[in-house]
Amino acid sequence: MDAEARDVLDYLARLAPAAEGTPDDARWLENFRYQTRLLAGLDAPPMELHSVSHVVVPRTSTPALAIRLYRPHPGRLPLLLHMHGGGAIAGSVDGHDAALRMLASRTGWLVAAPLYRRAPEHRFPAQLEDGWRALGHLRDQADTLNIDASTIVISGDSIGGTLANALAMRGRDAVRETGSPAIAGQILLYPNTDLRRDADYPSRTRENGHIIALEDLERQIDLYLSRESDRHDPIVSPVLADPAGLPSTLLVTCGADPLCDEGDAYGHLLASAGVPVRHDHFAGMIHAFMQTGGHTRATARLFDCIANWLQRFAPSP
Repeated sequence: MDAEARDVLDYLARLAPAAEGTPDDARWLENFRYQTRLLAGLDAPPMELHSVSHVVVPRTSTPALAIRLYRPHPGRLPLLLHMHGGGAIAGSVDGHDAALRMLASRTGWLVAAPLYRRAPEHRFPAQLEDGWRALGHLRDQADTLNIDASTIVISGDSIGGTLANALAMRGRDAVRETGSPAIAGQILLYPNTDLRRDADYPSRTRENGHIIALEDLERQIDLYLSRESDRHDPIVSPVLADPAGLPSTLLVTCGADPLCDEGDAYGHLLASAGVPVRHDHFAGMIHAFMQTGGHTRATARLFDCIANWLQRFAPSP
């Protein structure tokens, strides 16, 4: 393991709640959300951008949805829609704020982050529906918001990567069915790709407890999904999906991450279906390192990797 990553784990361990047997769901969720919020304290100081603002998708059959926009430059910009991680039960745009500022600054793209609903208060597919509503609203308001709607990439970290991939699959199907504009690419940062119960990947055992503990992972998934059968839905577990026709993909995995092997398996599945895939593996790095830029130098390399990959779609201003 990278020494800086080890220091991050030691820091988080010192601040973790004291063990208390087997807490009920409410206490466990409170602890999980607390520990997820700790990641924000590991990031670099937030960067100044040209603007940070919000737009709101009006209430319809679902609640109003806010989207935070990170604009690094004035003028018409390509769009990077980012779905934040946190197991769909924790995490927030606020917790990712410094990382999203850096993402916008380094890429030169307009980064849009939906403040999507979390489980268990709102179980799957609420998160996917919010992401799809956000994407549609930004396309509809592209002229008003100075967005180049011809160049849209979807990204996400951890479960956000799973949601980003699900949005890309939905976008692919919409192109086939209605001729909707195609999504240009997807960026999957250490994604969950197999949510089946007790899915067997060596990295889950080898790296157990490094940000993700297997017992917590199973409980998190139970709180995220509505029913056991959802675990076998290809939208939820993309290793079960047919990825043919998905857009060009940047996949990032981490050597000290329990999710490493399932991410690698999904990369092979994409490539075997003819999807152009660039797979960047950060040996020795841990899950969630997008948010640890104040302590891990690998985070800067991650943003360089993303910015360089995006050059194929729209050069930075």
